[in-house]
Amino acid sequence: MIELLDLQQTLRAFAACNDDDAVYASFGWVHATGGDLLQARFWLPSSSDEALDDDGERSAASAAMGLFPYLEPATFADVLDVQKRQRPLSSLQDYAQALAYYAEYDAFQQVEGIDEALGEAGAEEQAEAREAGVGAGIFASFDLTLKACPEGQIKAAAQRVARLLEIPVGEALARCRALPLVLGEALDLRRAQAIKDQFEAIGATVQVHGFKPFPWMDAPVLR
Repeated sequence: MIELLDLQQTLRAFAACNDDDAVYASFGWVHATGGDLLQARFWLPSSSDEALDDDGERSAASAAMGLFPYLEPATFADVLDVQKRQRPLSSLQDYAQALAYYAEYDAFQQVEGIDEALGEAGAEEQAEAREAGVGAGIFASFDLTLKACPEGQIKAAAQRVARLLEIPVGEALARCRALPLVLGEALDLRRAQAIKDQFEAIGATVQVHGFKPFPWMDAPVLR
């Protein structure tokens, strides 16, 4: 059965992936109906084969719904990522325009005022996005801070910190006695969850700050 999505739901599906590898594993192709992308409907088959018939043509079901191959998932994600780097607080319409531009010209849309050599927004605009809880990429990201640790588990915490930050255990022990301690920034969901679990297993308190991929989304959380 073909599940049709609007553009916002499609971006949410991409944002739900952990990283580029997850995008590759989750979607075979991006199919879309024609016209204005804000009004279009999208289909994300799990593989290319799912969208094609035995002759390698689009399936009768997708044809009946007016769906056509639009972009490869990796390319679709790249377009979103480039737009996000140039304008961290881009609107849904901004993403629609960036996608339409790439589909027509096979090139990324250059946002006015952005240095092509850097390819990203200025520090002030990035800080504004961060203040709004929007991360740097198109996937959820997390900052983790070790806030407290039981006295009897300081050594165990230091061993974990030493491995995580690749520093001597003695230095890690000193840092664990002078909390708070940043354990990681802009971590992907899987990495952040694994680190949080490691420290909470010894009774330590880890503060989590989640950053959402797009402004209209809720802040991501860990278990």
